[in-house]
Amino acid sequence: MTEVQIQGVAMSKDGLQAHYVASDPRASYTLVNAKVELEKYNPAFTEWVSGHKVDYNLMPPEGLEQHYSKSVVKNQGLPMSFLQVQSVEEGTEWYKKNTRYPDEVCEMLAQYEWGELRYTTKKEFKNLKKKTHRKKMKQKHMTVKRPNNPILLHFD
Repeated sequence: MTEVQIQGVAMSKDGLQAHYVASDPRASYTLVNAKVELEKYNPAFTEWVSGHKVDYNLMPPEGLEQHYSKSVVKNQGLPMSFLQVQSVEEGTEWYKKNTRYPDEVCEMLAQYEWGELRYTTKKEFKNLKKKTHRKKMKQKHMTVKRPNNPILLHFD
């Protein structure tokens, strides 16, 4: 006797049916929402959403629920696609695809979540801020040299 496993779920576009796909096609089944009036509902005209396009949210394990008591994760969970990201590049693409943040912010969020930005201390952040401020101070003017005489351009 072989073990049968559920491989995925396909939802209908109207949200009234769920088709569970099993490793053995004979074990696959469809559930219809209890709110549906079966006499008026015709499942033959239902359009289906592929299971590959559905992103399920996973809730935190029972032992760790107290750690997420003040966050959105406690009630909504985290999407499976987010949990499958392994690198900063994949994370940047995930944030660009699934959020409305600008591209620069997506890259920063991905560096924080999957890169080394998470381990930056408060002192390192202050030093980075000083460094960028110094660079801005140096770039207040630009010199363009011509063979005869230099032209100095000032930006305010």
